[in-house]
Amino acid sequence: MNLVKKIAGNRILKKRASKIKRSRAFCNIDSMKSVGILFENTENMYVMADKMMKFFLVRKIKISAIAFENVKNIEPEILKQIPEYIKVFAKSDLTWYGKPNCDNVNRFVAQKFDVFIDMSRSSDYVYKYISTLSMAKFKIGGTQYKNDPFDLILLEKSNETTKFVSLIINFLSTIKV
Repeated sequence: MNLVKKIAGNRILKKRASKIKRSRAFCNIDSMKSVGILFENTENMYVMADKMMKFFLVRKIKISAIAFENVKNIEPEILKQIPEYIKVFAKSDLTWYGKPNCDNVNRFVAQKFDVFIDMSRSSDYVYKYISTLSMAKFKIGGTQYKNDPFDLILLEKSNETTKFVSLIINFLSTIKV
C-alpha cells in the first residue's frame, strides 16, 4: 500500500473508530454464546480456522466468520465449497485505499459477538479495519497492528498459526469468569 493510501486509510479508520461505542465484557468458553472469526483465506489458514470453528461448533457456540481472499475476484466454485457461516470477500470489494466495502463485511463488523478472534497474521489494512471496528464485547488477536484494537493480545513468538490457535483455545478453556 503506498503512502497516500496508508495515510488516508488510517486517518479515516481513526475517525470511525473514535465514534464506536461498544460494551466490553470478558468471556470464556463457558459464558460464550457467539464468536466472530477473521482470517485470510489461504489453504493453511483455512485449515486452522476450520479447526477452531469445529471446537466452537461442538460446544454449540454460534459461529460467524469472514475471510479475505487476496485475489481480484473469487471463483464461484470456491464459494460453493465454503460453509454458509463463512463469508468471503476479495480485492474487488475494497475501496481505493483498502477499506472493505461490501455488505458481508459491514454486517460482520456490526454484530455484537461475545468474542471476536483475529486469526490473521498480517498487518494489512483490511484486517486492521475489521478488527478495529468490530462491535464484539471481547476482542482477541496478535501483535500485528500498531495501536492494536484488542482486549487480549496473545503473543506467539514463532508466528505459527497452529500454535496461535492452540493458545486461543487453551486460554478460553482455562480462564474462569
